[in-house]
Amino acid sequence: MSEQQDALEDLEEAGVLAAMSWAAESAYARTMRDYDPDAGHDQGWVGYTAHGFLRDRQDRVFSCGKYAVSSPADALSGLDTVAAGLLPGEFERMPRLLPGAVRRANLNGSPGWRFGDWRWLQAAFPFGESNAIPWPQKSPTKRRVAAQRLPGPTDQPMLPVEEDEAHLFQDVMAATLLAADESADDLTTLVLAHAVQKELGVRELFLGRSRLNKGGGAAWHWKHDLLKPPFGDYGRGAKPIAPKPSGGFDAVPDAAVRLRRHVLEGDGK
Repeated sequence: MSEQQDALEDLEEAGVLAAMSWAAESAYARTMRDYDPDAGHDQGWVGYTAHGFLRDRQDRVFSCGKYAVSSPADALSGLDTVAAGLLPGEFERMPRLLPGAVRRANLNGSPGWRFGDWRWLQAAFPFGESNAIPWPQKSPTKRRVAAQRLPGPTDQPMLPVEEDEAHLFQDVMAATLLAADESADDLTTLVLAHAVQKELGVRELFLGRSRLNKGGGAAWHWKHDLLKPPFGDYGRGAKPIAPKPSGGFDAVPDAAVRLRRHVLEGDGK
C-alpha cells in the first residue's frame, strides 16, 4: 500500500478528512459572506481571512487550542463557545470526533495538527495553481516540510542536490536542525492547501505530500482533492465547489461520535 493510501485511509477512518472539509467550507463560507470590495477588501484580504478562519475551524472540530477540554467528561458544557461565530446550521453539521483524537502539533510556530503519525500544516495558494506552488520560495518551515524524505529502504533525499542548489539544501537542513526538537518522533508532515477564486466564489482544497520542486517542477509527490467524494477515490482531480451564502452548506458526513466540549479556563492556545 502506498503512503498516500495509508494516510488517506487512516485519516478517513478517524473522521479527520470529513472534519478538514467541514472546516474549510465553513471558513470560506464566512469569508465570502464578509467579503466587500467596496470596503477595500481584495484577494489578499480573502486569503488572509480564510486562512485564519480555517485555523479556527480546525481547532473547533478537533477540540484544540481555546476549544480544548481536559477530558471527554467535560465536553458537554460550553456549547455556546464552540458554536459562536458559525453560520446557521454549521454547528449542527460539524463532524463529531472524540476530544484528544487530534491534537495541536505546531512546527516552528506554524499551526499544525496531528493524528497518529500524520501531521498537517495549512498553506494558501493562488487558485488554479496547486501543481506549481514554488515551495523553495516559501517560508523555511514550508521548505523543510517539502524536503522530507520519502519512506523507503534507501532513505534518500527527495531530490538530488546540484551545485547551484547547494544553498537551498543548506537552508533546508539548517531549518531542520533548528526544529529537531519538534520532529524527534517520526511524524510525516502533510500540507492542507486551500484557495478561492473570489469573483466566482469557487474554491479548492487539497491534502498531500509537498515536494521541494526546482525550476517550477511538480509541487507534490501526491495530493488528494478533498472536495471530491468519496475520500477513498485517491489522487483524482475534481471541480471546485462554491461556498454557500450565510444560509449554510451541504451536510458533511458525520465521523466518529464526539462529545461536545467547553473552553478550558485560562487555555489560550
